Amino acid sequence: MESKKINCSVGILTYNSAKGIRRCLESVKDFAEIIIADGGSADETLSIAREFGAIIISQSNPGHPIEDFSKERQLTLDKASLDWFFYLDSDEIISDSLQGRIREVTNAENCKHLVYKVKYQLTNPDFSKVYVSYKPYYQTRLFNKRSCAKFIKKMHERITFDKGLSVGTINEPWYVPLDDQLDFKVYKSKVDYRLRILAQEYGDPSVLNFLKKAVTAQSTAFIKQLYKIVTLRLREGCKNVVPIRYEIFRLYSPLRLFVLLTARYFQIITRKSEKAH
Repeated sequence: MESKKINCSVGILTYNSAKGIRRCLESVKDFAEIIIADGGSADETLSIAREFGAIIISQSNPGHPIEDFSKERQLTLDKASLDWFFYLDSDEIISDSLQGRIREVTNAENCKHLVYKVKYQLTNPDFSKVYVSYKPYYQTRLFNKRSCAKFIKKMHERITFDKGLSVGTINEPWYVPLDDQLDFKVYKSKVDYRLRILAQEYGDPSVLNFLKKAVTAQSTAFIKQLYKIVTLRLREGCKNVVPIRYEIFRLYSPLRLFVLLTARYFQIITRKSEKAH
């Protein structure tokens, strides 16, 4: 007989997330364990979380913006009591089909993979429309602790796991909503914060590293994004694609990161020169 609960923990980061957390938790209510690492919410986030029986822990620096997402994600993973783990953002939801697929994977006696990359799809704010993407996109989101997985990278966090493990693919999606009325000032503020932290990890001050990370990587990212915008609209038209304003906003990131990395490079060079003299 199939268990009522899915044998998997779900980790979620929250901070004043009342606007979307109920939908998120509703989509994962059949999971055996929901773990929330909260950043000091002052709204209804935690009372909603308690309605769903979530385990609530504190982020490492409550009341302040997250500076290291992998550190906060790791708190939820360390708290998890089950072998299987899936993580989600507080405004995201999983599809019914993904829920069923995770149940199938976690119930299997001899699972072929310990790590799975899972498809995600962008939607409008109320999840009523799924946007057509340039190509299918996946992230490694479901894994078994026997993979020795752990979170790395302060921004754009991801997991690392034992080398040599095969990675499975799940095509049933989870959904990521986009604010199609997003104001550029709000977007810029959030992006600038994250990019400043990324720039601080610049590392090797050699000319070669500067050309690779600041010039080549960022110009390539800008051109790729522009190519996707144009190609997708030529291929699909404009009806079911991501709102153009959002995709144009995304062109800002590589430009801004180029400026920040350039400034960081010359700061490092200047300091080295001053020490030499």
